[in-house]
Formats: sequence, C-alpha cells, structure tokens
Amino acid sequence: MNRTIVSQVQNEKLVHDRRERIIRAAITVFRRSGFHVATTKDIAREADLTQSNLYNYVSSKQDVLFLVCEHLVQLYQVAVDEAIARHDNAHGKLVEALRAVILVMSAHRDEVQLLYNETHALEKEDRKIILSSIAKLIDRFEELLEGYDREHGPCTLSNRRIAANFLSFVPAIVALRSWDLSIHAERAETEDAILAFLLTGLGVRADPGSQPVTDDRI
Repeated sequence: MNRTIVSQVQNEKLVHDRRERIIRAAITVFRRSGFHVATTKDIAREADLTQSNLYNYVSSKQDVLFLVCEHLVQLYQVAVDEAIARHDNAHGKLVEALRAVILVMSAHRDEVQLLYNETHALEKEDRKIILSSIAKLIDRFEELLEGYDREHGPCTLSNRRIAANFLSFVPAIVALRSWDLSIHAERAETEDAILAFLLTGLGVRADPGSQPVTDDRI
C-alpha cells in the first residue's frame, strides 16, 4: 500500500526539505497541543512558514500526521537495514538490529510518544498503511530470529512471531516511560538494560563468543 501526498511544488529536493521542516514542527505542536486541538496555522508558524506556503507541500492536517508517523517508521527500517548490512553472521545481525531500534526510539522519544498517542487519529486507510509498515519491521525481526535459529539453535521463546513483536515493541518503553526512567537512570543505562532484558528473554548472549542452545522452549 502506498500513499501519495500531493505537492504543488515540482522541485523534489525543496519538497523533501520543506516536509522535513513541517514534520519537525508538527511533532512539537502535536506534543504540545494534541492532534485534534492543533491547527495547520500552528504548524506553519512553528515551521516558520506561512499557512498558504505550508499548503504547497501538504493538503491537510491529516497529511501532516501521516508524514510524521511514516517518518518514524522509516527511521526504524533504515536503522535495522544499516545494522544488518554491517554484519555477516546471524548473531550480529539480530543483536545490532535490536540495538539500532532501541537507539532510534531513545533518540526520537517525542516522535515515539506521538506515534503511540495519535495513531488512532489517522484516517482508516492511512492507519492501515502505517500498521502495515510496522508489520514489515516485525517481519524483519522474525527473519533475523529464523537466521539465528539456523546458526545457533532455537531461542527460548518458540513462537518467533511473538518474539518479533516483543523485539519491535518493548524498546518503546525508553520513550513511553521516559517521564520516570529519565529521573532514575541515565539514557545509556536504560538502553543497555532493555537490550539485556530482551536478549536474556530469548536466551541470546550479547557476547557472540558462546551461544547457549536450549530445548527448554516456552
């Protein structure tokens, strides 16, 4: 499924740059006021654009919300792809892809909070597209788990789809619970703890030297 957002401007680089500015502004405005209260005028002001100029790049506030959600999901996908490309073994691909998602969620806390708070505000077809994109991220982790199983034996959680959902969702705690975690732990400590927690649950060691293989599957 694809979603085309019509622009009145033909210069692709300019469209990309302006939409990046609009996305950043929208994240600030939506987090401050909420999607339903915020207006395109508020977003334009935050982006240092006129409202009429903003409408050269998007057609509605729904367009803006879709762009924000799409932006975050693409950050996940790119981070995972880059992490996988740096490794030629199943263990490294799995661990580093997981670490990459944790770091993205940590670095983009506002966007993560916005995604989980405002996805319901997307129009039905837009929501399907975003959820489909998230499902592709889950697919990637399921594939990484399959690769790990082939090389090192089964993880402790036998249902790979459940495990893949955990790997793609649990890291969001670094953003969704930042109101508490930021008081009690440094960001790096939280990131390391989430990685260790998930790897322990899978029976996967962060150190690739010795990989446990177990038949005690959940």
